[in-house]
Amino acid sequence: MRFSTSLLTVLCLSSSALLGACDDDEHNHNENEVITTVILTFTPAAGGAAVTATFNDPDGDGGAAPTVDPINLVAATTYTAAVRFENRLETPAEDITVEVADEATEHQVFFTGTAVNGPASNQTGAALTHSYADTDAGGLPIGLANSFVAARGTGTMLVTLRHMPPVNSAPAKTASAAMTVKDAGGFSTLGGATDVSVTFQVTVP
Repeated sequence: MRFSTSLLTVLCLSSSALLGACDDDEHNHNENEVITTVILTFTPAAGGAAVTATFNDPDGDGGAAPTVDPINLVAATTYTAAVRFENRLETPAEDITVEVADEATEHQVFFTGTAVNGPASNQTGAALTHSYADTDAGGLPIGLANSFVAARGTGTMLVTLRHMPPVNSAPAKTASAAMTVKDAGGFSTLGGATDVSVTFQVTVP
């Protein structure tokens, strides 16, 4: 599965960019997948109502523009955050998160943007401070479960699911993947391909 979209200022340059498939080559034999929906659920660690923000492209590569919910959180609050990926072109909706979890040693979710300071994003004083809360069988982060500490501020958060299958039997996903993204300012020097990438607006008053 390979998808990529950028939005907010332009919302979505092309909704067709959201749809695609993993390369079916000697290193990757996965069936083609479609991701239409990315759901973030922030739950206060000390208790309270969860906050959900959803990116949704209901017709996949059709003509309708995707919808993107803003992320509105409370300052001085720590949140556990779950990420879910779905294909809502199927009935019932297909939970792509299951596949990501099953192939966790080949996948990682990265959180970058002006609203995020964390393993993959160097934004001191940002509205959100991110840390991973899950690991794969090799002890490397996945990013389906996370922790965010909210402070006052605004900005954007880019959520990117990266597929990093082995290359010539050597692991492409490494312990330095997030640092590579932070240092390079992007994914161009990181192995693998982007499955989906969406941007949310963050506000912490």
